Amino acid sequence: MSQQLWIKMANLVFELEKRLPAQGGSTGVQRNIDRMKTVLEEAGLLILNPMGEPYTETRTDLEANITGAGKGTLQVLDVIKPVIYTNKDGLQSLLQKGVVIAGHK
Repeated sequence: MSQQLWIKMANLVFELEKRLPAQGGSTGVQRNIDRMKTVLEEAGLLILNPMGEPYTETRTDLEANITGAGKGTLQVLDVIKPVIYTNKDGLQSLLQKGVVIAGHK
C-alpha cells in the first residue's frame, strides 16, 4: 500500500476514535479501532494526538488556528488531524503535520 493510503487510513482511524465517545462508545468498536491502530504501527506509522499539549509558534509539527487572544500560554484545544510520523530503522520522520485549534483553556 502506498504511503498516502496509509496516511488516509490513519486519519480515518483517528476520526473514528475521536467520534466514538460522542456516540456513547462501544467496547467492540474500540477493540476494532485498537486493532487498526496496531496494523498502522506495524506498517511503521506513529500517530500522535497533541490534544491538551502546549502550543508555541516554534512547533514545526503543528499547523494551528488560534482562537481568542494569541498572547500568553496557548494550549491545543481541538485536533482536526493528528501528527503522523514514519518510523523506519529507528529513525522518525514527519509525514503529516497535525492540524489543530489552539487557544487559552
